[in-house]
Amino acid sequence: REWQKPSDPRRANDPEKQRLVYGSLYSLNDMVQRMAAVKPKDGMMTIKTNRFTMHQFFTASGMRFVLNTDNNAGDLRQNMYHIYAMIWVECVVKSPLWSPQSTKAVDSPLFDRQLNAYLEGLSCFR
Repeated sequence: REWQKPSDPRRANDPEKQRLVYGSLYSLNDMVQRMAAVKPKDGMMTIKTNRFTMHQFFTASGMRFVLNTDNNAGDLRQNMYHIYAMIWVECVVKSPLWSPQSTKAVDSPLFDRQLNAYLEGLSCFR
């Protein structure tokens, strides 16, 4: 999902775009893990370029949360953990309708609302 960047609604769920994003994330993570002297212990990895910063939070169960921001956003470590623990777990994992084995995209209006409200409240997303 994109909050700030204007996007074409017809391409929002474009499978090709999703494959490109996933492939980019996979390749970047592989490269960083091979080059990093120290592996992240808290599940958080930040990759900064001259144009954007990619904040990634990896859970023990293999879930990955990614936020791309401009370089002025600062450290979002606590925010990423909050999204996981207080929004994802509370709205999705505890839902009887959610199955961790499912390959379908998560469809939770409650998660969407709470995530949007949380991100819109952050100074870096205003």
